[in-house]
Amino acid sequence: MSYTKLIINTNAEEAEILSDLLTDLGALSVSMQDAADEAVFQLEPGESPLWKHTKLEALFNDSTSTKLAINRLKKQEPNLIKNDFYMETLEDQDWVRITQQHFHPQKHGKDLWVCPAWSDVSELSGTIVKIDPGLAFGTGTHPTTSLCLEWLANHPPTNKTVIDYGCGSGILSLAALALDARKVWAIDHDPQALTATHSNAKLNDYDHADKLAVLTPKECKNISADIMIANILANPLIELAPKLVALIKPGGQLVLSGLLENEIERVCDAYHGLMTVATTQVNHGWGLIELTEINPSDRLLTE
Repeated sequence: MSYTKLIINTNAEEAEILSDLLTDLGALSVSMQDAADEAVFQLEPGESPLWKHTKLEALFNDSTSTKLAINRLKKQEPNLIKNDFYMETLEDQDWVRITQQHFHPQKHGKDLWVCPAWSDVSELSGTIVKIDPGLAFGTGTHPTTSLCLEWLANHPPTNKTVIDYGCGSGILSLAALALDARKVWAIDHDPQALTATHSNAKLNDYDHADKLAVLTPKECKNISADIMIANILANPLIELAPKLVALIKPGGQLVLSGLLENEIERVCDAYHGLMTVATTQVNHGWGLIELTEINPSDRLLTE
């Protein structure tokens, strides 16, 4: 199988946004390099400074998927594509596994850890979720996934039911179960995501029907949960608003992510009259919205 590398010469301000967008558009990995022999320094703990002239490299399955990603990027964010795009064909290697070696244990909240399946976790304390993402999106490194994991860590779903809508690798489903959720429904239209979720559930010993159900959207009738987390994109969140609200029990919570910061208001507007916005959060240009208090009369109209 051939792979294609997409190279973009950009700046520090746009590099992270482009990286996140390319990941959402199917890039297997995205890396950043110095494009002008420029030194950068970490001024504060936890900072990840970038070069003024940054070279972005994104790995795709083939040239066709690369071109599709470029076209979608041009339509979505035309202001971010001022520089030239270059493509290189790479020799056949297991690039997914190579790039996964850069995935290390990550801490979310007080003590929720997301760890690659191959890492040694013997010295870690707290709640541990093991992940082998394979072909599905979701390792906890993307700001939207991190926002959702932080929310779960700070709002443990103890003895509650949870829907993970757009489950990807199953990372949020497994985190909810690790935080003592009574049952989780992991829902995705992508067969690879469903396969990855089953595989990761086995890694964590949660592949039991009484704890975890892995479904397509067409199969999620007659279910409702105390909490739903939908980490997808802004337009689907808007289009699916009535359907998502209808899957939540009265008084439940809805957590939306996968949207850019400048899309928060538009997504909130789609849920006006259905739920109340409790909080919004932003991480590296990406947003999370927490909604509560379903209006019973409006909810009946959506069912």
